[in-house]
Amino acid sequence: MSEKFTVERRGDGDRQFLDLRGVLDAEQVEQLAQEGFEAIRAGTVVEVRLGGVTSVDLIGALGLVALAREASDRAVSFKIEGYPPLLQQLLEEQGLWSELVEGGDRSSW
Repeated sequence: MSEKFTVERRGDGDRQFLDLRGVLDAEQVEQLAQEGFEAIRAGTVVEVRLGGVTSVDLIGALGLVALAREASDRAVSFKIEGYPPLLQQLLEEQGLWSELVEGGDRSSW
């Protein structure tokens, strides 16, 4: 069983904030998606703070990429900060890191 995972979402006008804590893994990605898609629908800027994430697996990392893609599709600015080094490593191995940090080159998929 995973360490407790929490997503705290709050808004300030068109800016939405997601503060993630705990283990972001396959068991928790549904909670991330639910809160993340709500934040994307509610704002024009979504900031995801990952400083409290203690561990991440590939499914959790892909959940963040899915949110970044959805934000891009809706012309919503998507920013991450304080990510664990393993997140970058996992996504670089899949060729997806730029999708998360820059919005990526969508013509490649």
